[in-house]
Amino acid sequence: MQSVQISDDVAFLLRELTEREHISSANLIAQLVKSYKNETTKRDKLKEFFKPYRKNMSGFTSSEASP
Repeated sequence: MQSVQISDDVAFLLRELTEREHISSANLIAQLVKSYKNETTKRDKLKEFFKPYRKNMSGFTSSEASP
């Protein structure tokens, strides 16, 4: 199991959300972790999909972009 430290403000907001949604804090955090993993997976799939279309921009500098 992983441990995470959060600020007092975040803890307060999580508590408010659990009360409003009538859900336990453990279930809320589990849902947040699941949503985060899903978003990360989607992002990684998009990155992989667009990988062949990327251009090599290693030589590009901001001064070259100026007219």
